[in-house]
Amino acid sequence: MTANQRKFNTVIEKNTFYFYNPIFEHEYEGHINALCETLLVLRNEIEEQGLKREVFEDLLVKKQNGLTALLALTGVANESLKRLITLVRVTDDRELAQLLLKDKWADQQGQKITEWGDSKISNLIQNNEDFRKGIVNLFFEGASVPFLEKTWPLFEIKKLSISKLNFELPALIDTLIRYKEKGSYSGQTANNPESLIASILEESYIAFDKGDLPKLSQHEPVTKRTMDFIIPNKQNPKIIIESSFLTTTSSG
Repeated sequence: MTANQRKFNTVIEKNTFYFYNPIFEHEYEGHINALCETLLVLRNEIEEQGLKREVFEDLLVKKQNGLTALLALTGVANESLKRLITLVRVTDDRELAQLLLKDKWADQQGQKITEWGDSKISNLIQNNEDFRKGIVNLFFEGASVPFLEKTWPLFEIKKLSISKLNFELPALIDTLIRYKEKGSYSGQTANNPESLIASILEESYIAFDKGDLPKLSQHEPVTKRTMDFIIPNKQNPKIIIESSFLTTTSSG
């Protein structure tokens, strides 16, 4: 066998269509199994005791993966929960504040607001009973709060459902579908901020162009710069707009 043939054989034998680390896969499968078992135990407790907030409070404080299990059951992303907590902290809606017992755990007025990380939230769940109760209240009654109804997208607020907490089959199917369709939902043109901006400009009879702006390259060290909106046109630009929308703290 020639050297080239050996190289070709090595490429063919070692080629990986999907990369995976067997040790990591085995360890993470244990994590998945633990979540499944946690939810099965939770379902049994609800069947025996009924749908009570205390059951979920115990889940959060007694199970290391309790919050993760609750998020999996409802389909609420961890990043979405963080953003909701931030929303509660920065807004003054009375009903939302009362539901989540905000005055028992939120920052003091005047402090700089930064989004809390996982460790901060986990620590509060373990050590602040009011915060823990507030989180459970959010999943039980959050969908009925008018402020959230106006602020949070319908696709997301539908995840806050008593039926999901009660393990009702149609609600669990809804969770599966929303998991599956999340990427498609986010990528729809109609769900793009640019579409909304364009419709506002058109309804206001404001002329605009899109595309490369030659005049910009005359003043910046770039040969090409694409603008989402150039008002009123490329030849006589008065306002230029670039639009982007980031939904998670991990976005660039």
